[in-house]
Amino acid sequence: MFNRKSWACLLTALFCIQSAAVRAQYSPEHPKVKAMVDRGVAYLVSGEVTPGVHDTQVGIRLIAGYAVYKATGDAGLAVVQDGVAAALEIVRSLPGYRERGESKIVYEASVAAILLASVDASKYRPQLDTVLNWFAQVQKPHGGFGYLGKPTGDTSQVQYVVLALWTMQQVGMEVPVQMVEDTINYLRSTVDPSGGWGYQGVLGNGRVVKQEGVTKSLSTAGIGALIIGADLLGFYGKRQMGNLPTEGIPAAFVRVDLIEKIRKERREVSLSKGDIEGVVTAARRYQATVPHSGPWFFYWRYSQERYESFWEIVENKQNKSPDWYNSGVEDMLRMQGEDGSWGSAGGAMQFTSSRTETAFAILFLIRSTQKAIGQLDEGVTFGGYRLPDDVSTIKMVGERIVSDSETSVQNLLEMLEGEAAAGVEVGLLPKDLQLAADAKQRKEQVARLSRLLVSRDASARRVAAKLLGRSDDLDQAPELIFALSDPDPYVPMIAEESLRLLSRKLTAGKLGSEPTPEQRDAAETYWKNWYLGLRPDYIFIDR
Repeated sequence: MFNRKSWACLLTALFCIQSAAVRAQYSPEHPKVKAMVDRGVAYLVSGEVTPGVHDTQVGIRLIAGYAVYKATGDAGLAVVQDGVAAALEIVRSLPGYRERGESKIVYEASVAAILLASVDASKYRPQLDTVLNWFAQVQKPHGGFGYLGKPTGDTSQVQYVVLALWTMQQVGMEVPVQMVEDTINYLRSTVDPSGGWGYQGVLGNGRVVKQEGVTKSLSTAGIGALIIGADLLGFYGKRQMGNLPTEGIPAAFVRVDLIEKIRKERREVSLSKGDIEGVVTAARRYQATVPHSGPWFFYWRYSQERYESFWEIVENKQNKSPDWYNSGVEDMLRMQGEDGSWGSAGGAMQFTSSRTETAFAILFLIRSTQKAIGQLDEGVTFGGYRLPDDVSTIKMVGERIVSDSETSVQNLLEMLEGEAAAGVEVGLLPKDLQLAADAKQRKEQVARLSRLLVSRDASARRVAAKLLGRSDDLDQAPELIFALSDPDPYVPMIAEESLRLLSRKLTAGKLGSEPTPEQRDAAETYWKNWYLGLRPDYIFIDR
């Protein structure tokens, strides 16, 4: 028999189920989300800078500039330019920086690097090198990062350093393996038995020990940093060094010592995915069962967006409208102020300014980390993430390519290499068309596509340029760079799209159809500089 209390519990449960069922499905493209972001950006563009208890003037300029740039892509906006100026100020101060109590310099250096790498990694490469070298100098002996005057590591600061390292790796910089492994080991040694993390880490020395000040926001920061660090080491997919440079490059232009250097770097990775699986499982359980409470709401939501976005890499699956995002959107709909800001309503802003909270809210709403990672569900490899196992197939219907389970990508190659190439239209290629999952077969397909880049038929060159972007093979980048000078009006544009996919520089370059010679030259210079930053020993030759 149900008593009154049982009926109350049942009705509550049914109400919660019904509420969840009717929850709106949001995404960054949803009109309500876009309207919120627009109002938040307008606030950051025009608002006054007033630091909170845990803010600095420079820090606010950095995070506001970064949020507005990620939301708009407009580096010319005054707030973005001011953020860049603040970043340059921070970088200039690093070589002679001295300990200053609980200075926010580690946070500031991290966000400065992320902002500069996002706006123009090539232009600001010297500054990024300075930050990377400085991180190596201030990393604690236990592998963590924190206040310079304290021996302990700080979970919150660790997450921003790791995000900065990941961002720098994506723009072609060599992040020291040992630095990343030491940070991962620090996070492993400071996890709480509950699967959460505290503020200043208590080292476990091989054991899991109770941490101090464990909260949901810090725990989300900890698991996010751990997974991002694992991604830096390539635990969740092949990374950029998946193929030796001898493959597809004339032997005369490959140095033997460079090959040995790459092989040595591969051996440097001593950790494996199995070393962190237990911590990840416990942390995932904590995230699923412990709700957020107290201050730091928007800081936590941005940490959550990073964590969930990288977890999508682990599962190789992206949900356009996940429950955690819908919940966050609904919270932010209630909490946005009349002036477009967040933080002044609902008691969420306690230690940081409304500009900082607004920046965090915007970065959450636009799914900024997912945008940096790229889509995982389009049969395209972004920065080394693995291709799906199935191979979509095609056939010709008249002069058009359509999907068909009876043929394969091999048919397309045969058509391109034969007399039927002129009938192949790149715009009609199936969206999910992939190269072979088998490594040997895919290598052979990539080699054939590379040869087709110099085909006499423009249609073949266009399709080859398109598919090489899905090859997960950075050794093809020089071939695509050469294709930027192709006389066809469309091949350069397609080749640059593929370079963006291979490099994960998804916002770089904007070649359109029929680019001018000056635009082609500028694009070629840009991508050559990017590739030389990744492989400085490579020699480009005129053809």
